[in-house]
Amino acid sequence: DLLSSKQWYQRRVRACDVDTMANSLTKEFGKALLSNHSYKNLKEQLTGKVSQSLACYRQNCASPSQPGQLILPETLKLLPLYSHCLLRSPALIPSLEVGFDERSNLLQRLAMMSVQQTELFLYPRLYSLNTSTLGNEGLPPMVRPSYDRIREAGAHLLENGLVLILWVGSATPSKWLQEVFGATTLDGVDPTQGNLQPFDNATS
Repeated sequence: DLLSSKQWYQRRVRACDVDTMANSLTKEFGKALLSNHSYKNLKEQLTGKVSQSLACYRQNCASPSQPGQLILPETLKLLPLYSHCLLRSPALIPSLEVGFDERSNLLQRLAMMSVQQTELFLYPRLYSLNTSTLGNEGLPPMVRPSYDRIREAGAHLLENGLVLILWVGSATPSKWLQEVFGATTLDGVDPTQGNLQPFDNATS
């Protein structure tokens, strides 16, 4: 009956793990792309799957609400975010900046990633470096990986499990530049430098 159906859906939603779902979707659509499916069709399929999942929850589990109101179950509230990140991933999105070999390598890596590795790849960690406070385990504090969190006077480290990207703003204090790079201006920093020389200071 209707009541038992709602209870069935509610139990399934409560048991959902959004990170595992993101890992499964990533592998599914990465495999489809390797099989020469078009990005446009994959985008429509992924958007449709996410929309259908949330619509099913709204219809069978959620309390009555206004038409058009977005309702997300607690266990799936990050599913739209992960889906958007997947669609924007250099492994999937068509781009002249990503060559065929690099894309193929990314897709092969995605196919072997664990749940935790996929989560980090889709939603990277962004650390704020030039700050006097430290976060958990003595690491620099993390901020939400969003463009509006990046400051011209800041230095940030982005980690996605595959690469580390160091971003240094044009207004970063010269003292920090000196302690980390041994230069007082960005013009004196080699952007192709792969390893940083350690200096005798706490910042370095």
